[in-house]
Amino acid sequence: VGVRARVSVHHSRGSMSYSIIDRDAGPDPNYKPPPKGAYKGKYEECYKFYNEYNKCQEKNRIGRLFGACSSFKAAMDKCNIDQLKMRRKRAAKEAKKFNDKFDAMQKAMKDQEGKR
Repeated sequence: VGVRARVSVHHSRGSMSYSIIDRDAGPDPNYKPPPKGAYKGKYEECYKFYNEYNKCQEKNRIGRLFGACSSFKAAMDKCNIDQLKMRRKRAAKEAKKFNDKFDAMQKAMKDQEGKR
């Protein structure tokens, strides 16, 4: 639950001071919790690892503090890293294609200017 606080500003001879009037002004009326089971990972391909990790966390309330779920976490992290590497490679290929087209276009423009 989001917490709001009211703040008052006091001006005295050119200096400003802030004081908190009410530490807890009640719950934030605009706060909406995420839906239960919402995927918080980066890549949809890693959802199954995220799900398994969450199930392990739910089952092992105490054991998770001692590494009971670390294998699931490692699998999820590896999946995220692999997806990131794959997307970077794809982006690099697309950037190279774009740069090649751009260079060809610039060369064609210079050739046309040279013929004039």
